[in-house]
Amino acid sequence: MVKKNKNISVISTGSWVPEDFSERNVDQKYKVIINNLILDAFIGIHKHEKTKKQRVSISLSIEVVDNISLVDQRIENFLSYENVIDNIKLIINRGHIDLVETLSYEILSNIFSDSRASKVWLKIEKLDVFKEAQSVGLEITKTSKSFVKRSNSQNITKIKNK
Repeated sequence: MVKKNKNISVISTGSWVPEDFSERNVDQKYKVIINNLILDAFIGIHKHEKTKKQRVSISLSIEVVDNISLVDQRIENFLSYENVIDNIKLIINRGHIDLVETLSYEILSNIFSDSRASKVWLKIEKLDVFKEAQSVGLEITKTSKSFVKRSNSQNITKIKNK
């Protein structure tokens, strides 16, 4: 059956809708949390930071669409903190990273490659930079909609020069 209403055509397909659909809150979320993951990394712009690893602490909270009651209870159906940690280790072990901001972008890019992630709070701290400070670093919050992925050919210098 097709109904025409001004410039809109509606086609009834007889699609099934769950009986409890109206009771489900599609805005429900849960968080995957990692606190103070401490890793050794080649990170920084100074000469000595390129030859000696330094400790970094990474904490994050990933807001995930709540599908817990809707899927089989197998790890592949969820955003796994183990996978997130393994991927962070891979990013750090690829080689030297000049800026904490670059590391944060790489981590966010990896997390948002999973469509279940809707929002991420990320804190990265270098732990041994100044004897007077416990740590230095950055804290950032991004949503999957606000996060802009750059192409492989684009880099920060090109963005800055535009």
